[in-house]
Amino acid sequence: MIIRILRIFLFVVLMVVFTVSAIAETNIERLNFMTSLELAFEHNPQMIEARKAIESSKGDLITTRALENLEAELEIGGLKKNEDGERNTNLNSIEIKQPLDPIGVRFLRNKIASNQVHIQNETLRSTWASVYLQVRESYSRIILNIKELELTEDNLNAMRQFFGRVQERYQAGEALKNDFQRAKIELLQAQHAYLAAEKTLKTDKARLNLVLGRSLETEFEVEEKLEEENLHTSIEKLKSMALANRPDIKIAALELDSKKKNLFKEELNRLPSYFLGFKHADEAEGDDDYAVLVGLSIPLWNFNQGEVKKAKAEMEAQMTRSQAVTNEALFDVYQTYLEAELAQKQFELSKKSLEEANELMRLANLKYSEGEIDFLNYLDQIKTARQSKVNYYEGLFHLSRSISALEALIYSSLRQEEFFDEKFKNNL
Repeated sequence: MIIRILRIFLFVVLMVVFTVSAIAETNIERLNFMTSLELAFEHNPQMIEARKAIESSKGDLITTRALENLEAELEIGGLKKNEDGERNTNLNSIEIKQPLDPIGVRFLRNKIASNQVHIQNETLRSTWASVYLQVRESYSRIILNIKELELTEDNLNAMRQFFGRVQERYQAGEALKNDFQRAKIELLQAQHAYLAAEKTLKTDKARLNLVLGRSLETEFEVEEKLEEENLHTSIEKLKSMALANRPDIKIAALELDSKKKNLFKEELNRLPSYFLGFKHADEAEGDDDYAVLVGLSIPLWNFNQGEVKKAKAEMEAQMTRSQAVTNEALFDVYQTYLEAELAQKQFELSKKSLEEANELMRLANLKYSEGEIDFLNYLDQIKTARQSKVNYYEGLFHLSRSISALEALIYSSLRQEEFFDEKFKNNL
């Protein structure tokens, strides 16, 4: 009776464990690439910081558009007592003044502040391209890690079978002890590689969670797979797209425009600034008097020469910097295009190697079982076949990463993915 109860209890416990495990597996998030981009766009810390910088620059623009604070001057009585021994504590007069810049200065200052808002918007676009590249690379690397984990598991299983064959032959006196020991070492190394692949996958998943702005421990499974891609766009088209879209080029142009406006503003500051005001006075006879006040501040001693010279030097420096930014941008596109071309050619070679890998593995297993090849030859062929598979998937990853790098440089999609372009055009 007791044994029957224990069996029933054990059965119930196993059912509960299996049910909980099944529910846990069902609740694991299925994360696709587009969802990853949405999460990163909303929650990535760099994106949040860039959006706050835009709000900050808009606050500066509001401040710049406002007039300077009013100045008020009150005159109340006097310290001297009159004949009756009393002091005058009445409000004798009040003056209110509004300082004003030279004509045109305030308009130029507003334009410069407005340029800063546009610069921050372009900075957000630049940040988004960087985050897009991080998401794309992290997501693709996880897919590569999964495939490498599968390959290391296949290799581990192959090494176990290999070790079993060598052990049988060693026990039968058909293999040397050195071969048996070498087979055991290879099995242990395969186990080590499998554990390392597991750790790498967990690390890269945590890295993607970090980019997405969420907890590092969030569990998820990716849905896509690495697919073969081709680079069809010409270098000239890529350069044209970069010149039209790159935020750093636009930022340099905006900064140059601001420097030019600042120079004009400082030249206008050679003109007198002025103020307008109003005065109310309480005359001694008890009658009130009113007056309009007009005042000038004339830069008589240096005519703002120092600020004009400084603004001119800054403008000329920015002109040089703008040209340098354009040249660097074109070089980045050219260099990355060459890297993408190389990745394309290397992938084609690894693809051809993959076609031979499976057949090599099959023949190696067959020939070693039949004693047609020796231990070291067999081991070398297994490693060659496995490395060919690894090279193929690494080639897929590197090609995908190089195309993504080009997208980030030209700020447009080469994969006909509307999400990338739409985020730039509509959401910023």
